[in-house]
Amino acid sequence: MIILPAERLGDAEAHFARAGYALAEVTTPGGGGLRETQAQLAEALRLPAPAGRNLDAMADALRDLRDLWDGREVALLWQEAGALAARDGRAWWILAEILDDADALAVVALGASGGQDRG
Repeated sequence: MIILPAERLGDAEAHFARAGYALAEVTTPGGGGLRETQAQLAEALRLPAPAGRNLDAMADALRDLRDLWDGREVALLWQEAGALAARDGRAWWILAEILDDADALAVVALGASGGQDRG
């Protein structure tokens, strides 16, 4: 997992696009905990529905990530990732461990937005 300030989102997008990765973006839901964030991550990664509510299903589905993205590796750009870590460190750790174990996935965790333009 790569951790960057929110202002570096554009740099991360450009880097992974040039490298041929498919891009998936997600934002930690405001006030959301483990399950809400898990559901958002699963949706952004195009995982089957059970992966949005079951951690084992998420880990299993991530093994097939390349198939879900037409053979491409995926870069997940996770905005406001630090919000979950601040609210529920255990939830952050669980999801980060599952995502880190995926072979065809690069995760970029972006901090809180400073209100600056992404460009």
